[in-house]
Amino acid sequence: MISPGVLFKRARHVFKNEGFKILLGRGLNFLRYYVIRKFFRSGSYYLYEHVMEAKLESDLVPRIDNFTSHVVSSRQEADKLATDGFDLLLQFVDAVRRLEKGAIGLCFFVGQELAHAGWVALTEAAKKQVDPLPYHVDFLNKEACTGAAYTKPKYRGKGFMTYGYYKRLEYLRERGIVKSRNAVRISNIASQKAIAKLEPNIYARARYLKILCWEFWREMPLTYASHS
Repeated sequence: MISPGVLFKRARHVFKNEGFKILLGRGLNFLRYYVIRKFFRSGSYYLYEHVMEAKLESDLVPRIDNFTSHVVSSRQEADKLATDGFDLLLQFVDAVRRLEKGAIGLCFFVGQELAHAGWVALTEAAKKQVDPLPYHVDFLNKEACTGAAYTKPKYRGKGFMTYGYYKRLEYLRERGIVKSRNAVRISNIASQKAIAKLEPNIYARARYLKILCWEFWREMPLTYASHS
């Protein structure tokens, strides 16, 4: 449960720095993603699988100067970053909940402004916070998942999405993870293009429907899905 205090602090920050119009848009997005989706959600997704292997970082670096990256794996680390001027918690109202469940955030700042962030999960409990879609991840056999990636609008088109995926996969690879999975909505062309540069395998297409407590999930191998 996201506390009213966190929501108020976030709303005040957006209003002060970006204005009422942006605050209104963020408020509508909050209703959509954190309220309405608790009761109703539907969509079609591509399911991606990354087999871990080293890739050339220099080909993927964002086209912008003066950015730094930070790994956040606990509330204490997030608070420490905030005291240094890098406030992840103001950008993600559910960041505390994700961190408490074991999710790990990889964040990129331009100066002290959050430009891009994404999350990884090494356990089922963390996955439910990063991506609750019910595709299988075999955490006991060194698999993991990524999700909840976000790029601030003013920094889109700079290469942060691809580089963020690369850094998240590198983070997992360096910790012995052999495979990572994630889902991307079929209508999200920008994310598909960003991921394609890392040459993943699209192993299935999936359909999801949730109405109150009832859920429907169907995965189709891509060769079959392309004809359905």
